Amino acid sequence: MMAPVALVHRDSSLVEASRRMRECHAARLVVVTEAQGQPVCLGTLTADDIVTRVLALGLDPAVLTAGDIAYLGNSD
Repeated sequence: MMAPVALVHRDSSLVEASRRMRECHAARLVVVTEAQGQPVCLGTLTADDIVTRVLALGLDPAVLTAGDIAYLGNSD
């Protein structure tokens, strides 16, 4: 049996995304947007992303969104 996938909208702040991770007991969220009323996957966001790419650089997690930081698989 597969565990449910935890989603977060691309426009959610990283603070909101962190709260979602806590609620779902998840270290990774799937970042989505909507197209024709259906969720479309844009990438993933991990707790490690928030720590190393935001907090460690002194950036404001209340200003940045999940879509700003989501890993898109072919970028880096």
